[in-house]
Amino acid sequence: MEKRTDTQLLVFYALFAALIFLLGLTPLGYIMLPIAAITTVHIPVIVGGYILGPKGGSLLGFFFGLTSLIRCFTTPDATAAVVLGTATGFGPYNLFLVVAIIFLPRVLTGLFSALLYQALAKTGRDVPAMGAAAFVGSLTNTVFYLGGLYVLANAQTAEIMGVAGPALLKALLSIVALNGVLEAVAAVILCCAVGKALKAVLARK
Repeated sequence: MEKRTDTQLLVFYALFAALIFLLGLTPLGYIMLPIAAITTVHIPVIVGGYILGPKGGSLLGFFFGLTSLIRCFTTPDATAAVVLGTATGFGPYNLFLVVAIIFLPRVLTGLFSALLYQALAKTGRDVPAMGAAAFVGSLTNTVFYLGGLYVLANAQTAEIMGVAGPALLKALLSIVALNGVLEAVAAVILCCAVGKALKAVLARK
């Protein structure tokens, strides 16, 4: 990232954070397809990582996690039931699940995508670097999120999904193969388009 003033950095953080909350707390962040639901909330996290680097990407990922936590209370789903212990009551372990399942995957999304972009951009091929970082960042969110449910809340997740034993792993892997890959492809297209346009604007300034 080029050297920027504190005011410019503050503007970037405010802009990306506003986009994350707009997408995360409205239907705009979730594209419903006939065969899957595509999350787009991670797009400003990844693009923000291009501009703000690993530290900025991680912070924007935290904001992404915060919107996910808010949605758990405002529009609860199966994940909210598992993480917040709707049936069993909220306890210390649920607090751990909030951090490990809701926040950690989002923070790592921003961190990994920013680190990979920085490493690949040194080759001078900016758009391919953006695409690879977007693909990895998107899959990071999916894999760590679903992996956290499987490893840390196996029994609760199996009960909520109505499956048991090996069937849970198969069900989660099918989500990664279909939903996760579609999200990653969408992230590549959107992040490259937005990132290239934003960098062109910044270069002119």
